[in-house]
Formats: sequence, C-alpha cells, structure tokens
Amino acid sequence: MLVEGMGRPAGCKLIRVSAVVEGGVISRISIRGDFFASPEEGFERAEARLAGVPLAEAGAAFDSFLREEGVEAFGVNGAGLAEVLAGAPDRAGPPDRAANPGGEIS
Repeated sequence: MLVEGMGRPAGCKLIRVSAVVEGGVISRISIRGDFFASPEEGFERAEARLAGVPLAEAGAAFDSFLREEGVEAFGVNGAGLAEVLAGAPDRAGPPDRAANPGGEIS
C-alpha cells in the first residue's frame, strides 16, 4: 500500500513523505521537504535504511540512522517523520506504476 503525507510538525519544516508499506513494514520511502541535511549522501543512506523497518518504529529508527550516518539535520527529525506518517492517508493497492513507470517514489 502507498502511504503519502505532508505536514509541518512542531519543530520541523515542511515534510513530504511517500512510502510503500507491506504488512506494516516499509519497503520503500521518500522523505522530501523544506528541511536541510548534511551530508546529503548520509541522509540518503539513512532514508534507504528505513526499508525493512516497521512503520510504527520509523521515527526512532530514522533518528538512529541519521546519528549513525553522521548527518546534521535541520527542520526534520524522527518525531516529525512519525507524526507525518501517522496522519498520512493510505491508498489501497500497489503504487501507481502508470503515473511512475520506473516504479520509484518521487
């Protein structure tokens, strides 16, 4: 199922999230928004590491992965990610491949 959300949680900038969730576990996720993270490559690795994490644990895992990757994030954190995910509507069925033939979440 595709889960998409957007919000401005307390202490964060705008966060936009798209995630493919199967059986309550993230298989792919895209985290974008008005925040800043450095190094960018470390942020991308932390984001990719969320694959395989239960949706309910995504916020804590994200904070942990950012620390492990040495990322300084301004305007985004695990609590904000968790809040956006918790308020995100679910779209039944698989991601819309017709709109995105490469299958990636943008």
